[in-house]
Amino acid sequence: MLHLQGPQMLQMLEKSLRKSIPESLKVYGTTFHINQGNPFKLKALVDKWPDFNTVVIRPQEQEMTDDLDHYTNTYQVYSKDPKKCQEFLGSPEVINWKQHLQIQSSQSSLDDVIKNLAATKSGKVKRTQCFLYMTSEAGKKLATSLLEAKSVSVNGDKHKPSHPKMLTLSTLDPAHAVLVNKLWYFGGNERSRRFIERCIQTFPSSCLLGPEGTPVSWMLMDQTGELRMAGTLPEYRAQGLISYLSCVHVQTLDKLGFPLYSHVDKANHIMQRVCSNMQSILVPCDWNQWNYVPL
Repeated sequence: MLHLQGPQMLQMLEKSLRKSIPESLKVYGTTFHINQGNPFKLKALVDKWPDFNTVVIRPQEQEMTDDLDHYTNTYQVYSKDPKKCQEFLGSPEVINWKQHLQIQSSQSSLDDVIKNLAATKSGKVKRTQCFLYMTSEAGKKLATSLLEAKSVSVNGDKHKPSHPKMLTLSTLDPAHAVLVNKLWYFGGNERSRRFIERCIQTFPSSCLLGPEGTPVSWMLMDQTGELRMAGTLPEYRAQGLISYLSCVHVQTLDKLGFPLYSHVDKANHIMQRVCSNMQSILVPCDWNQWNYVPL
């Protein structure tokens, strides 16, 4: 196991991962932000260098003090040969299997490995599998072959909705984490609220403020470069607000060079239509998250 340190190694890793997009997308996006100042205090581990097989991005040990906080105890994994990564992932120096944790990857082929490890470590694991989308802007920069295969325009000629005049475009405040947390599918608890607050404090966000000055629709991103936790209050839905925010937010972040993508539940047909209207690319691999609980 080798901890990659220093800009030269980490930039080499980012360049190498870029060649394997979209399978490496989760890890690539996280490595990108490490190279942009590492605001989430993450570290990159590889089984060997420079010809690595598996890379794991994880928090520093001093960040993972709560054994029950799987939002903080999150690992991003990419392997060139998933069948040969079980020993590496099983190492306590790589993954702390004594904690509640989650593993994220764009590789469904890791499922058997993670389930085997969960059984070996005497824990239980639950997998969540969703559609994975890349914005057309990210596709243009990172995966032109996907653009060509999907016949997506790279000229930005997409649906650009407007929002009602009574709403004001703004950014989220850390205090808004309570509201975002209530509507987030994976949230609803104190640990998720802290994670959302940290994301708001660390990365750009967009929201629409109602007449009373509180958010009625919002979108933000996490430490992997993924657009997440988007939501709209029930009384403001079916007005195209998320479509509007998506366009504004993506244009803002694209100027910063961020690799932008998102996941959508396979039953969420509304957000699938939003992604289609934005000409986002449904990539030929899934968004995967494994939640592990030691017994």
